[in-house]
Amino acid sequence: MPTRGCEPQVRLSAIVFDLGGVLLDAEEAHANAARLAAQDFSLPVSVAEWECIRGSAYEDFFYRVLASPANIHRRADLHELVARAYDLYLEQVVDSADLIPYALEALKVSRASFEFVAVATSSEGRLVDTVLRRFHLTEYFDCVVSGDQLTQKKPAPEAFLVVAWLLGIKPGSMVVVEDSEPGIRAARLARTHVVKIDSKGDDQASLAVRAHQVVRGHRELIAYIRALEERKVLDGR
Repeated sequence: MPTRGCEPQVRLSAIVFDLGGVLLDAEEAHANAARLAAQDFSLPVSVAEWECIRGSAYEDFFYRVLASPANIHRRADLHELVARAYDLYLEQVVDSADLIPYALEALKVSRASFEFVAVATSSEGRLVDTVLRRFHLTEYFDCVVSGDQLTQKKPAPEAFLVVAWLLGIKPGSMVVVEDSEPGIRAARLARTHVVKIDSKGDDQASLAVRAHQVVRGHRELIAYIRALEERKVLDGR
């Protein structure tokens, strides 16, 4: 039993990575696919709406766009629009996307430091499979959860809860690496330990989403993973 006033400690079992923005440098491809899909369906999108594209699933983004005053009377089908965006995104990824620098090194260190390594993403399974095969990443993961396996995408916590269930561990024993607000909120709701990759140095945004740890890039992430491996436990929070 812990003594009064002491926080319980949590033994670490797994590290879970988002895909786009954490392992795959696909932010531009994600946004470009949304722009092309909007053009295909002749949908005007405001500047404020475009600011929400980063880290958002196409379902959530285009639902917001279609509900805007400029599009409320249009007859665009959400499912067709989202499907078109995912098709274009896959094309963009295959043509031009690459791994983020030092992402592969981070996976190698994670594989040596944790019992389990996983991916939890809102992206479609076909995209995830393509990326893992193209960059020879399959061997690094014990579990892969994609958006089409979920009933609710991030910021709902379902992706991380499913990972924990599949691995047979508690969510609190997982370290989650994210870069976007929806992903961080989802990880916090799942009661995991959350690391934010903040390559842009946005301290206010990092504070707002309450990540437990902020790193400025993948080299800092690697150092933090090694530090966690030495500790093996976290103070409960």
